[in-house]
Amino acid sequence: MTRLIHIADLHFGAEDPELVAGFERACAALAPELIIAAGDFTQAARWRELRAADAMFARIDRPVVGRPGNHDVPVYSPLERALRPWRRYDRTLGRIIRPDWSSDAVQVSTLHTARRAQWRPDWSLGRAARRDVDQALSCFKQAGSRARVLACHHPLIAPDPSDPRAATRNGPETAKRLSAACDLVLTGHLHETFVLPSPDTKQTCWFIGTGTTFSRRTRQESASFNLIEIEEDGFRLTRQESDEAGRFGAGRIWELERGKR
Repeated sequence: MTRLIHIADLHFGAEDPELVAGFERACAALAPELIIAAGDFTQAARWRELRAADAMFARIDRPVVGRPGNHDVPVYSPLERALRPWRRYDRTLGRIIRPDWSSDAVQVSTLHTARRAQWRPDWSLGRAARRDVDQALSCFKQAGSRARVLACHHPLIAPDPSDPRAATRNGPETAKRLSAACDLVLTGHLHETFVLPSPDTKQTCWFIGTGTTFSRRTRQESASFNLIEIEEDGFRLTRQESDEAGRFGAGRIWELERGKR
């Protein structure tokens, strides 16, 4: 069995220190092989926020795979956002967070969906570019029978398709394409835990969202993260829920079928 932890929307700069400490304790107890971080590590990509996130991952001392989110570009430095949007991330978290990872049981890849700017007023929304999708899927060419997991910040499909926060450009088309190559697609951005089947009924692929891990920017649910256990015949997803004291514990469980490839 392989254990993964799926986190997103840490928002350092608006974090609850008790939840940060609780998450570190939970990681020590659960002992995952890998942490998959689906973006928004910071609130505004300030240097102090990036360094705080970097320090937390150093304390946990586990491999981390991930991509930045829309909050991880310099919000208060328009020139830097326009010219070098990922410089701060690359100089801090980019040194320890990998874009892909593999073991004997699982192959993990990531898709970049955050943008410095777009031809629409809400730049927080995502876009799945064909070139980026091609690059992400290239990691699975030698995956064989291993479980195939892909992570990106923005949801490609969502529980409520009319939710304006879920308007990822090329999302539905990309979801169908990923369904043919992936077993799990892990996302963030909505601060909401959900499990959805593939939009292509001929494929077995699960699209999974997670809540914010320890930000005060909670919405419809408390701070949480997902524990994913990979078996040969399926996946067990356990939502790890926080309490008022900052402790995380097992909540709802999903048993998910694993397709044959």
